[in-house]
Amino acid sequence: MNDSQHSDCVIIGGVAAGPKCAATLARRRPGATITLFQKEELLSYGTCGLPFFASGDISSLEELLITSYGVARDADFFAKAKSFTAITAAEITTIDREKKTITGRMIHTGETFTHGYDKLVITTGANPTPPPFPVADCPNVRTFTRPADAAYFRRQAEQGKIGKAVVIGGGLIGCEVIQSCADLWGIETTLIEIKNHVLPYVLDDEMAEIVEREIIRHDVKLASGVGVEKIETDGDGNPVVYVTGREPISADYVFLCLGVRPNITLAQSCGLAIGQTGAIEVNEFMQTSDPDIYAGGDCIETVNQLTGRKMYIPMGSMANRHGRVIAEHIAGCARPFPGALGAFLVKVFDLHVGAVGLSEIVANQTGLKTRAAWGSFPDKPDYYPEYKTFSAKMVYDTADGQLLGLQAVGSGDICRRIDAFSTHLHFKSTVDQLLDFEHGYAPPFSEALDPLHHLAGIAKAQRAGFVFANIDHAVKQFGDAFWLDVRETDEVEGQPIPSVAGTDSINALNIPLKEIKDRVSQLDKTRKIVIICKRGVRSYQAAHILKNAGFTDVVIVGGGVQTMQ
Repeated sequence: MNDSQHSDCVIIGGVAAGPKCAATLARRRPGATITLFQKEELLSYGTCGLPFFASGDISSLEELLITSYGVARDADFFAKAKSFTAITAAEITTIDREKKTITGRMIHTGETFTHGYDKLVITTGANPTPPPFPVADCPNVRTFTRPADAAYFRRQAEQGKIGKAVVIGGGLIGCEVIQSCADLWGIETTLIEIKNHVLPYVLDDEMAEIVEREIIRHDVKLASGVGVEKIETDGDGNPVVYVTGREPISADYVFLCLGVRPNITLAQSCGLAIGQTGAIEVNEFMQTSDPDIYAGGDCIETVNQLTGRKMYIPMGSMANRHGRVIAEHIAGCARPFPGALGAFLVKVFDLHVGAVGLSEIVANQTGLKTRAAWGSFPDKPDYYPEYKTFSAKMVYDTADGQLLGLQAVGSGDICRRIDAFSTHLHFKSTVDQLLDFEHGYAPPFSEALDPLHHLAGIAKAQRAGFVFANIDHAVKQFGDAFWLDVRETDEVEGQPIPSVAGTDSINALNIPLKEIKDRVSQLDKTRKIVIICKRGVRSYQAAHILKNAGFTDVVIVGGGVQTMQ
């Protein structure tokens, strides 16, 4: 490599946004010289698949490095199939904006080089967040963000060297890693989360509690609301985790799943503007403060489409979209990036977990006046043999009914609901418009009325004066009220309210829905009445009956007892 080299476009970073940008630009501008530099040996690997390789669901690391048709995504592939040059094991050390050059060194040889550019793209990704506590030097205390991390853990697990593991951090990666440990390898696992519940930045507490029950059901020890003081090693060199207010936890392996920080070293050193989130500031076309330098992927901040505020959201799906927008703009097609809604999905043992938009707590923090609708639903008709269920929470603005967010947790198909709701958020739909949306229907795929329709109907009922509460909140707020269980008698015997609520203080009466009209005289109109059923539908119908009979203080438990299963 010599100092006189120059490319029309130089890209720094070769995992997600970088290769996507290079491949798209090569199609849009045939003949353009495009050179991508990657510090690692590997290119365009599936980072999000690492937990599934660690767990054994994916048999080999190579599966994360090949195309869908079995060809390795290496430098030769990108040169011949995608028409750009990829150089690996090349660390870029400086950017000279005035000369429009980058300098770097080849990691294996130490050779230095300079390379000129017309347009520069920074896709340097993110680095693991450093732990805010002392950590002893131990090979079995590791982050989990690179292929080497997953490969090392899997070797240790396959060799039977890990009997106990501690995962610090209950975010997306932490929740996936505990399954890698406990499910296939049978490792005794402890999950520590400093916030009051897992997935604290994407789920409200009552939805996270469903996830936590699933975690505990799989024999993972959960310690939430506690911090780690330090990690030391014992006499055998094994890690020991010291937790505030608890006995130290001895382990064979510790995962540091503390999130990531944008890798802004190069951008900062050459004077590019850094945003309020600590990531690189870009405009709608992914240009930095230098119009000839673009940035995308996990190193940049973006705009929240709902609030207009800046946020940092590192996601592989978003990084690929960034790469396309950058390439289009360089090629002369000014198609802006609209910002982000924060859609995510994660599998936690047998639960599918997802959300998009604002949680209730975040929406309230931004000053919006919100209300939430809860429900539990089958993803297909109950009569269809393969139906599964899930619980959902929808957040909307009380002022105009604009949709703000959706959270869903369960064994059923939540992905299509998250995706559909994301579309509604993008176009700023209201509750009424959600009620009107048309979806594909056939019993093997869905119900005649989708759960999103039902959530919109619940929101309409709320706006008409009906009061709904999630079961966890209902127990805490109305535990001393009179509870009316409108399920069939055999349903109640199988799962009585006290076992669901975790308290023996609830005063409950079981009157099946079909008997309420005839037995309404047994109820006291002067008391608050909390109505519960399996999923909430019968409770809503019962509330109508009581309202017509003159009852004025009625609460419907949205989602019913299914949310506690």
